[in-house]
Amino acid sequence: MGRLRLFLCALCAALLVAALPVHAAQVALVLSEEGGAFSEAADAVSSELRSAGHRIQTIITPLRAEDGAALNASALIVTFGTRAAQTIASLAPRSLLLHTLLPRSAYDRLPQRGEDGRRTSAVFIDQPAGRQIELLRLALPDWSRVALIVGRESSELGARLQANARERRLRPVLEQVGDESDLYPTLQRVLAEPTILLAIPDSALYNNRTISNILLTAYHHRSPVVGFSPAYVKAGALLALYSTPAQIGQQAGETARHALASGNLPAASAPRYFHVGTNPYVARSLGINLEDANTLRERLERWENTQ
Repeated sequence: MGRLRLFLCALCAALLVAALPVHAAQVALVLSEEGGAFSEAADAVSSELRSAGHRIQTIITPLRAEDGAALNASALIVTFGTRAAQTIASLAPRSLLLHTLLPRSAYDRLPQRGEDGRRTSAVFIDQPAGRQIELLRLALPDWSRVALIVGRESSELGARLQANARERRLRPVLEQVGDESDLYPTLQRVLAEPTILLAIPDSALYNNRTISNILLTAYHHRSPVVGFSPAYVKAGALLALYSTPAQIGQQAGETARHALASGNLPAASAPRYFHVGTNPYVARSLGINLEDANTLRERLERWENTQ
């Protein structure tokens, strides 16, 4: 009995030690600007890392002279937004570096450290192409034609969507435009027959100046628009597929916590958590029988779990 008691005591002590953080590290969170989506995502990262015993230092760009010491003392730097990512990447820090709240196209243009790819990574804001196309198939099974209007910066994303749509037996129409002046003639042409317009996260084309006219033009042609933020649904899009800043922050926090424990970062990835938004008023106006948002999200999650 005495040996058994000693063994059990030793086992309990080992489990308690294993439950503690391996090393309480300092982490710098660098935000492109204070407030809004950046702060929402940063709060989610902070919550995840503080629960593991790590210390958080928040920095807002542009950097100040005194920020250098905090960055140098950090085992991991997490950036929020393209501006912060560009600022920190240009410094080539020796710490682990995780970028968030930026599109894949912006990440691909950052200076990369070639000596160890496992020390730099990202959580993009872009939804994966397969998820976007599968949502179209689930929500609009009677529609096959999909319009993809892209700019120079979003051409690669458009090509991925086009290829994925073809694989899923849809009929994608890909058009690249140079600037906003080419957008509306292109819309008139590609929507000449009923077509799903899949909005692309390209701020040069899809922005506050253009969104109203894009939605009105599509509605005039009886074509549903699928957007990439809840604002699109509120403005008149039929559907939207998006991840909230808090969801991206949660994923970034989980990634950061595991990286601090292992010393390595995983490959850059698309958002793991997501929402589907629907506009039933637009659906009724277009004569579309549309399932509710939660049902579509659950069906999409089940599909992803089988891939």
